[in-house]
Amino acid sequence: MMSGYLRHIVMKTIANRRLSGYDLIKEIEKSTGTWKPSFGSIYPLLEKLLKERLVDFEVEGRKKVYFLTSEGKKHLKVIDKSKNFLIDRLITTWKAFGRITDKREVNFMMEVFNSLKKGQLPFKELNPELNEFRATIFELYSTGKDRKKIKAVLKDAIRKLKSLK
Repeated sequence: MMSGYLRHIVMKTIANRRLSGYDLIKEIEKSTGTWKPSFGSIYPLLEKLLKERLVDFEVEGRKKVYFLTSEGKKHLKVIDKSKNFLIDRLITTWKAFGRITDKREVNFMMEVFNSLKKGQLPFKELNPELNEFRATIFELYSTGKDRKKIKAVLKDAIRKLKSLK
């Protein structure tokens, strides 16, 4: 899911901090709440960014610590500007869609878009539970478990969540 955005995430993460590849993986896992890129995806990407002169490194002890070059910072600004332009267009579309649909859906999507504009993963603090929930539902549903029981559990969960309002 997140791997398509890895280049942008890596550049954002080292924009103001110097990090080793290992520390970069840990920082991305911490900032997303669940997703941990592999060494096999981080190090080839860092090599590519080095070749493009968007990233450089210094050796500190036994570690290479990576940072954005001035060219990398310019490139990141262009990426962020493009991302924000696309998000603004999505917001406009969803606002129009909101006139003919359930306002809760629109409010949900606005929360997602606003998080993305801030460079944050939407609902980051809920991701471990949301991922576990999704995996459990798919597993139970695909194995043909009693779907009436699944539906009853979901209705009960919705009722409990609504009581938090």
